[in-house]
Amino acid sequence: MGLSRNRIKTTSITLLVVSVVLYIFIINSYGELAIRPSKQVIDPILRPALIVFADAVDANTNDAKARMELGMTYEGAGINEFAEATYKQYATQFPDRVIGWYRLAVVQQKQGKIEEAIQSLLKGAELAGPKMDSPHWQLAFWYIELGDFENAAKQADLADLKKPNSMQVQIAKGRIALGQNNPELAIEILNNNQLIASIPDGYVYQLLGRAYRANGDEDKSREAWSRAGQSKPNWPDPWTAIVVKHVVGLTAMRQQIMKFIRAKDSLSARKLINEYFTYDKENRVVRRLDAKCNSLNGKFAMAMNKYNVLISEDKTDVASRVLLAKLRMHLKQFQSEEEIAITKEILLKVIEISPDHVQAKILIESLPE
Repeated sequence: MGLSRNRIKTTSITLLVVSVVLYIFIINSYGELAIRPSKQVIDPILRPALIVFADAVDANTNDAKARMELGMTYEGAGINEFAEATYKQYATQFPDRVIGWYRLAVVQQKQGKIEEAIQSLLKGAELAGPKMDSPHWQLAFWYIELGDFENAAKQADLADLKKPNSMQVQIAKGRIALGQNNPELAIEILNNNQLIASIPDGYVYQLLGRAYRANGDEDKSREAWSRAGQSKPNWPDPWTAIVVKHVVGLTAMRQQIMKFIRAKDSLSARKLINEYFTYDKENRVVRRLDAKCNSLNGKFAMAMNKYNVLISEDKTDVASRVLLAKLRMHLKQFQSEEEIAITKEILLKVIEISPDHVQAKILIESLPE
């Protein structure tokens, strides 16, 4: 009887150990359940798409592709908090994959968590292959934002080793030179016609304007600033195009409407605008695009009325004011002295609301005296 009891006890202990081992194996082999959209996600196209991806994750929690697609859909929709949570799950479950750490870093940076973003991307950089330079130049830019030029230089050099003399490396090195009070070196790096032509919106001229001023050359500084834009480049990483493909819902529709308007394809734009308004009639961006579509079709009075309604609803709506002014400037009936004065007042109001609004200042200068 005693022997049987010992055998039972031994068997029980063995079963317990096996159970614990199996439990640990299961936990380590399979990921967590999906991060599901909250009730605040009400987009009638986006929400079902998120649920489909979340269901796919829960159906097989070890499916890396499904979890990454869920994260990218959150990221594409600008729901960065949920994207971050999903990418953290991915990076924990698949720690040897660069993409998880990279995407996690990007959405952390978008939320202003720059130091967390750097730590995440440093892990990704350790896994990056010999030709993947993007983690390094991205880290260089983030270190520059923090004023850590020593680490920025190290990362720029690593990027340069993997892909010599890229645009990102040249810009990083120019900005580092500026940050280290070496404007002559910055000018030497940045005063490059090919670099200037390759980067949109006169961004290199912004940096040259700062460099010439720091070097005491006010004339060249003013000349550079006169050719500079107001934005920074949005450098694509290796997965940017894939993330863009996961932009769904009303956000994707807005982006497509903008593309149609830029291409002056008013027929396609009108069709998609009308579809958009079946979901959401209040979005101000689409309402401005609606007015622009009217103007493309020659319905100028209707377009102007829509801009005026937008302005009456929000006195600080500088975008609608500028669009109204530009439309007036292109119509013959608004070229009298009295009408030009009204257009000027519209633009002066923009500058009153937003003193650094470059486009409004340029438009004022282009008005007839």
